[in-house]
Parts: sequence; structure tokens; C-alpha cells
Amino acid sequence: MCAWPKDNTEGYAIVGENEAASDPYPYVYVNSDGSAREIHRDERQYLQTRFLPMDGARPYVKDNYLQKNGWGEISGFLHRSKLPSGLATGAPPAENSNNPLTREQQIEFLRTKGFEVVENSDGSFTARRVKAADPK
Repeated sequence: MCAWPKDNTEGYAIVGENEAASDPYPYVYVNSDGSAREIHRDERQYLQTRFLPMDGARPYVKDNYLQKNGWGEISGFLHRSKLPSGLATGAPPAENSNNPLTREQQIEFLRTKGFEVVENSDGSFTARRVKAADPK
């Protein structure tokens, strides 16, 4: 398990201080429909936060525009230089659209992705992917 850096000098940020001062900001967000938008100030702070290399809370950054995330969607952070030429970039959202999910939202999200979720008596929950039926 990775720990949060204690004094903000450990780990690595996706966007360093010098790069963060760039205008326009060096990263954009690719939406699930393939459009791109500027990044909300809270998302900028997230990209500028130092994380240890194997920390599961690190931001997901795409290597290229067409790369899909673990859910098979095209959405994710992308370096501006990797946007297809001519693709317009929309304004940042008024509110951070990447806020952490509540417990209930996590359960609903996992269920929509095909997971079976069991809510445990201690308040935790267990999720497992439901295997697709074997076609015969």
C-alpha cells in the first residue's frame, strides 16, 4: 500500500510547477464522447499533487487521444500536444466534474459497469465482476 507523501517533497506530480504556469495549461480532459475541454482548477490541483508511483489515487493520464481507460471509455486527462489537430477545446466546467464518489455512488457506478455488489454488515462493500454467460 502506498502512503501519501508527508511533506509534499516525495513522489511525482503529473504537472510540475514550471509546466503548471504555462498558458494554455498543458493538459486537457477528453470527454467520453471524444470532445475535449479545458481543466477545472480543482483538476489542475489534482494533476499538480505529488503521488508515489504505485499510488492508486494518481490521476489517469492517457498516452494518446484514442486510448481507452479501464472501463473501455475514451475519457481521461491528455497532454494538449496529443490532441488531434483541429479538435476544438471547450471551456472548463463551472464545477469540478471529477469529485470523489460517495459510497452509494460508487456502488451504483459499479453496478452499471456489470459488477455484483454485496453490502457488508460492517458498512463496507464487496464488488466482483459478473462473468458473461458462456455462449453455446
